[in-house]
Amino acid sequence: MNDLHPILTLFTQIALIVALSRAAGLLFVRLHQPQVMGEMLAGIILGPSVLGWMWPEIHALIFPPESIGYLQTLSQMGVVFFLFLIGLDLDPSLLLRRGKSAVAISASSIAVPFAMGVLLTAVLYRPLFSGEVEKRFLATALFMGAAMSITAFPVLARIVLERNLHRSPVGVLSIACAAVNDLAAWCLLAVVVAIAQDYASPAQAIGTALGAAAYVAVMFMAVRPFLHRLQIVYERGGSLNQNVIAVIFLLILASAYATERIGIHALFGAFVLGFIMPKGSRFVRHLSEKLEDFTVVLLLPLFFAYTGLHTQLALLNSPALLGYTVLIVAVACVGKFGGSALASRLSGSSWREASAIGVLMNTRGLIELVILNIGREMGVIGDRVFAMMVIMAMLTTAMTAPLLAWIYPSPTFAAIPARLRRTFGILVPVSLPSSGRVLARLTHMLIGPPVAEGEPPGRVYALHLRRPVQHEAYRSGLDQGIEGEDPTLAPLLEEARSLGVAAEPITLLSHDVAPDIAAIAEARQVDLVLMGYHKPVLGHTILGGTVHRVLSGCPTHVAILVDRGLGSVARVLVPYLGSEHDRLALALAGRLAQNAGAQVSVLHVVPPYRPPDSRGGGVRTLVEKELSDPALRAAVRIEVVEDASPVDAVVRAAAAFDLVIIGVAEEWGLESHLFGWRAERIAQECRASMLIVRREPRLPLPPPPPAAQPTAQPAATAEPAQP
Repeated sequence: MNDLHPILTLFTQIALIVALSRAAGLLFVRLHQPQVMGEMLAGIILGPSVLGWMWPEIHALIFPPESIGYLQTLSQMGVVFFLFLIGLDLDPSLLLRRGKSAVAISASSIAVPFAMGVLLTAVLYRPLFSGEVEKRFLATALFMGAAMSITAFPVLARIVLERNLHRSPVGVLSIACAAVNDLAAWCLLAVVVAIAQDYASPAQAIGTALGAAAYVAVMFMAVRPFLHRLQIVYERGGSLNQNVIAVIFLLILASAYATERIGIHALFGAFVLGFIMPKGSRFVRHLSEKLEDFTVVLLLPLFFAYTGLHTQLALLNSPALLGYTVLIVAVACVGKFGGSALASRLSGSSWREASAIGVLMNTRGLIELVILNIGREMGVIGDRVFAMMVIMAMLTTAMTAPLLAWIYPSPTFAAIPARLRRTFGILVPVSLPSSGRVLARLTHMLIGPPVAEGEPPGRVYALHLRRPVQHEAYRSGLDQGIEGEDPTLAPLLEEARSLGVAAEPITLLSHDVAPDIAAIAEARQVDLVLMGYHKPVLGHTILGGTVHRVLSGCPTHVAILVDRGLGSVARVLVPYLGSEHDRLALALAGRLAQNAGAQVSVLHVVPPYRPPDSRGGGVRTLVEKELSDPALRAAVRIEVVEDASPVDAVVRAAAAFDLVIIGVAEEWGLESHLFGWRAERIAQECRASMLIVRREPRLPLPPPPPAAQPTAQPAATAEPAQP
């Protein structure tokens, strides 16, 4: 490959880097780790620490020394645009929510690790830095302090959102603290970079300070109003045209160029321009979407690879150096966790909440790698310390999610009080807003009256599991709605309120919807999961895709609503074969009879020409046994029909009913090892709305509503109909 044209070598490198980064990122997402962790690791794998150690000839062939300059240029361009996106994501309004507490905690979370980083540098300067760095002790110590003080705001906010903590005191406070921390840390880093410059005279240092002040004044007094005018242009046109994007690109490059010329690094200029952009508008959201895909998919993996090519873990080849690495990781964790947790506790948080904030603020992620590369390129740290700090960045990022789950589990997965477990609980996952109202009405009819005075009639959880958009992997995701009601759940919640049902909204990011529904159902100890059906991407089946996975894997009873214009529920049909799933269907129909006054008809289909004494007596006995309330037994009509095709019989009978509640069963064509690939005629051809139910055999049937009263006049049991 060394004989190839440089551009062909670069194409090969980019293809390998992007492919490995995406694969590793997706793998780490499956492991409930931030995607950035996998991509950081992919960069190290491609460097001398793994690929160069295991196959040095292949490494030299793919990454010849003369090609590294091209990767460096592209990676630096990617980091410039990434820092613009980070600034774009920081909203000053975050500081207004918990202003005083956020500032106090952020100040402590910067001051304590900064001081510990400076002290650690003083202790380790002789064995680690002396003779390896090009800068004087002051610059090295200040840089190490700044590197210890970093919090990765996007990773922290993403973890908070994924754990449904964004509306909790811990989530709101930690996001505000991280926003303050990021802003202060970048300003601190700009000062450190300026100090690290080798000035020929004090006049040059003063010139840098004056230039920085003039730059900030111009950005806020001239550029910021101009950006607001660009937003007006966008709003009038209704789209982000190429001319506006070109202007933004020129401003990013000009701002980065200005700060590099001043002496405080180009990345600071890109960050500041993003920070002063108008917030909370479609203009910013549309602009970020335009930039993110190219930056995240192509340019940032090149930065990870460039970092990995300079991370030489083989340099840590002695017990002493490994011990120093452990010491650096320990100091970073103690400083960041201790400073944040102690300040949070003094601000009024409990120790548990303070510990959770400390764990979150210890997240460093990609931001740490950006800063470490600045220090290495400036000669402030050498290759050994660079490798140690890269390890620290990865470990502090990887430990955040599991430690947070242990210290401060999400309220979504927390155990519910024992007094609430006595009430009938329903989890209602919602995918399409249009299905919310009918699910709310059906839920209202199922939960029944209160168990006791002052207690709710039942527990209702409205769940929206949102799949993360790929280009949001490096952003906080705060534009998904930290404040306000989830628009997907809004119709259900509005209908529930009108019916007097208190529904608790749960909004989570989910990488795999079906297992997350099962986990939340188990944690909340619900009696039923009630959801609408949606056809899978492949095939035309009712019970395929996510619906099948929930039916087959959820640890509680499940009901799938096939809505065909369900309004009032006055007449309910229950096809009955005697299976455990039919027993669940009968139990739910009983709740509708008692709570909504519905008339229930139980339909039992038998083969034709059976002896008269075997046509329905056994079924009648089973049904009456299931219905413990005598008044309810009297209100249920049992009909026995002779037909060679049970499916045809149910389809014909269903036309006279509002709702058909049917248990999954092989006889109905609704159960098999290949759920969703069968004809499913009964589900496809039934003109009435259907509730397809599957009972979890390990759990008891849902209890009937307490103090049930008869709501319908007794109906005479019909004689078997003739075929």
